[in-house]
Amino acid sequence: MTSTHAQLAYENLRSRLIAGEFQPGSRIRYGPIGQELGISATPVREAMGLLANEGFVELVPQLGAVVRSVSRTELIELYEMREAIEPYAAAKAAQRAGRSQLDAIGRTLKRMQALATRVDHSKTKVAGRQVTADFEKADLAFHMLIIEATGNQTMVRSGESSNALMRVFATERHAYDAELMKSTCRDHQQIFDAIASNNPVAASDAMQQHIASGLAITLDNLDSQRNHRWETL
Repeated sequence: MTSTHAQLAYENLRSRLIAGEFQPGSRIRYGPIGQELGISATPVREAMGLLANEGFVELVPQLGAVVRSVSRTELIELYEMREAIEPYAAAKAAQRAGRSQLDAIGRTLKRMQALATRVDHSKTKVAGRQVTADFEKADLAFHMLIIEATGNQTMVRSGESSNALMRVFATERHAYDAELMKSTCRDHQQIFDAIASNNPVAASDAMQQHIASGLAITLDNLDSQRNHRWETL
């Protein structure tokens, strides 16, 4: 049974991993995390065991917990899992979502649009760390609210796991510039409009296209980063 302090550490670290605070390959030290949370290192170690079981970190002898790095194949597999779940979920949401659920999805979309507008009006047109974290958080919420609208709890657990892992592994894949943020919002608007108009076919198609586009962007950036590393050797 997980202790209260271990649960606190688990929830804190999991949210920070999803937000991209810890880069893939980086070490997470038990002691400093415990000091931040006002607890000992023991429950932090217990929390790391839970996160390792979920695939977020690896427990390495003499080092402790290290944030996992993802291979190209694993990244594709995560997107394939999403592609199997989320278009179906969007179709079901178009049939089952109630007014309160639609309102929640709509509010999350507006939050993303506001962040995209802020970055678009900035001098650099590139999101800083906090805006990126806020955008990722809203993006995850948008997708999870749609899955939750199906009422299928097994699907919710699977969808949350694949979405969360993808965000941890993809923290290095690209910077959020204004164009990418606006493109994401346009995709989400199409998905939302289809769900709100009770059109399951359009909702499924829009979600499938959105996920396929996300995979293409992610792989393109991954390949660009690898090519850049070779060029600098």
